[in-house]
Amino acid sequence: MTDDYQSIPVAVARAAVQESGQLEGVEGPLFLAEEGAQWLPFFSKTLYGADAHPEFAKVTVTRKGQKPREVVIAWGEYAEQMDADPAWDAIRASKPMAVFGGEAERHSYKVVFADVLDKLERTRAPRPDASAETQTDAWEKPRAWRDEIASADASALDALLDEARAAGALAKDPELQGAFMDRVLTLEQKPKAAPTPAPVPRPQEPRRDKPNRRRR
Repeated sequence: MTDDYQSIPVAVARAAVQESGQLEGVEGPLFLAEEGAQWLPFFSKTLYGADAHPEFAKVTVTRKGQKPREVVIAWGEYAEQMDADPAWDAIRASKPMAVFGGEAERHSYKVVFADVLDKLERTRAPRPDASAETQTDAWEKPRAWRDEIASADASALDALLDEARAAGALAKDPELQGAFMDRVLTLEQKPKAAPTPAPVPRPQEPRRDKPNRRRR
């Protein structure tokens, strides 16, 4: 099984690419049922049989400042990897459009946005020996962003913001951006001077009355 297989779930890759602000457009996935057929945005098991699957899938991704990039993957390329994960293989066979189409989309992001996804993988990479289900859970396990924000200083906050963008956390949680801004404002505020303590009055000694003297 190569390191490309389910290294990043497609939803996580899509969120990271969108958060980068460099995505201009996505077309597809389109499927090719057999050689000589027409590329279509769907694949029908009714037409080709219950055990049939698309031969190819393609997605076209356009990054700002670049020409559109068409990325094509073959069913057989990923089918060889599926032998190591029968459970995922069964899901893929039952849902060729969703799973195979997702593989094509994710692979296209890895080609066009390699820098964005490489940074994301370094930030939070699942174990290479884990199953597909376990890997997906590892990526989707909620991260305590707010706790990290609350304890971060100015330098750590910048790095944390980059990680949140790369992980697509800001896209998933719109209020997270506000938490970053609140922390920035808190760090920018100068600490208030401690109030001057009020003077403590000195204790007075009790007054002693002089004894009355009788006149003689």
